[in-house]
Amino acid sequence: MSISTWEWIRLLGFVSYFYFTVSIIFGLLRKSSTVKSHKNLLFQIHQSAGWFGFVAVIAHMLLLIVDQYEPYRIAELLIPFASDYQPVLSGLGTISFYLFLIVFLTSDIWIRKIGFTIWKKVHLAVLPAWILSLVHGVFIGTDSENVYILLFYWCTVILVVIIFLIRHISEHDKKKEKAMKVKPN
Repeated sequence: MSISTWEWIRLLGFVSYFYFTVSIIFGLLRKSSTVKSHKNLLFQIHQSAGWFGFVAVIAHMLLLIVDQYEPYRIAELLIPFASDYQPVLSGLGTISFYLFLIVFLTSDIWIRKIGFTIWKKVHLAVLPAWILSLVHGVFIGTDSENVYILLFYWCTVILVVIIFLIRHISEHDKKKEKAMKVKPN
């Protein structure tokens, strides 16, 4: 039993979304004040999952070029909304790819050149990239009618939102504590 190119494309798209989700979750956890220990391990998981997701999405895109059923041209992959097949949803996937690419380039290659403040602002582009990849996967993915796939997508959204809120609340509390310490009596 051989696996078709289309099945590999679907699998790699799903795997890339999974790894990007893991990367976001561990990135949010790492900077949360609620997690006191193992920050280095969380960072390694965050970074590794991001790279695995990025490699998987590149393989996903390359296989789209050689697919026999619905082959993409290179321009269709690189220019948002240029695809003949589902141009809007394909375009969202392309934009997501570029946002992830910018985050990777600034995180691993250019962070020293652009400085921490700019890096932190650019790094937040990972959230819209992830949301666009979610929309792309849910609406263009041929497996999205599968209850388990939809359940997985919903679970990832709920988990990311909860962890994002926990981190946001903990940062807010930390700032409040600092302000109370600085405030003269």
